[in-house]
Amino acid sequence: MIGARATLAGLVLGGTLMSCMEDRHAGNTTQTENTVAARTFRVDSLLPCWNRPFFQATVATLKLDSTNFDFQETDTAGRDLSVQNVAGEAVPFEVDGWDKPARMGRLYVRIDTGILRHGSDFVLRWKQPLESRSNADSVWKSITDSQKLALRSVLVADFENGNDTTSLPTHPLWETYITDTAVASPIKYVSNGTGRPGKVLYLDSATMNRGKVVFKTPLVKGRLPRSIRSMDSLVFWVKGTKGFSMFVAFDHYSLFKAWRLDTLDSVWTRVRYRPSDLVPASNTNGGNRGWEAVRDSVTDLTFILNGGNKLYLDDIRIYGLDRDDLK
Repeated sequence: MIGARATLAGLVLGGTLMSCMEDRHAGNTTQTENTVAARTFRVDSLLPCWNRPFFQATVATLKLDSTNFDFQETDTAGRDLSVQNVAGEAVPFEVDGWDKPARMGRLYVRIDTGILRHGSDFVLRWKQPLESRSNADSVWKSITDSQKLALRSVLVADFENGNDTTSLPTHPLWETYITDTAVASPIKYVSNGTGRPGKVLYLDSATMNRGKVVFKTPLVKGRLPRSIRSMDSLVFWVKGTKGFSMFVAFDHYSLFKAWRLDTLDSVWTRVRYRPSDLVPASNTNGGNRGWEAVRDSVTDLTFILNGGNKLYLDDIRIYGLDRDDLK
């Protein structure tokens, strides 16, 4: 359940974690064998400290770009890819995203205990006969729900800490801005009687005849831009003054953004926005340039309360990313 308080502790699974003292470098090689190209990746280079269960299978995220892969002679959909262990045996993998013109790809590779050992390698091959070898069922078989949650999502905030610090990997702070004549009380983190377990964020705007209340956080401390093009969805729980509007936006620091306008309800509602749900590029005065313009250089996640006077938020999570995407 998305509303549940899930943590990264599920990755430990009671097992002993592999050592994280070694440098995480790929140590990759490229070779050509009868026009078939291959690149070797060290398993250690793809498993951060938070994803190293020693006695159970896990899934590595292989992020490819122009610095570690040559997209020039690959298929437009990644159908010519295969992943093998060093003995030439097939390793299950899933193509999560493949953009040949942008030279960006993202694979999930199953790491069974046989290649989980320190110093093990696997081989990514391309220019194979065209067929789809991507198989999500094989990749995620026996991987627990808590493991999947940690590997394929990032918690922005559940507000249990009762302060303005987010739960993002670099722990940036929430920020509040008020425009025109709007008047707002300081943000509170409240519990009991709100209809959600634990603490939630509560914002009370006493006067909203003119102006807006902006509530936002950088995705990375220092407001460094990050690509979130692999995002599956943004999920959160919300309630507020019924019938009034709320903007939710992914921003670039120079104030262009991709947004979604929604209407608040007075009961808790689970909201899920996929990239396709965001408004296409529209009024440039409002700064909306659409998802494709923003997705590779996002700096902020923003909530804007427009009218009404109450806003409650809880359990904000981005699916399709992992912790290393926002470091």
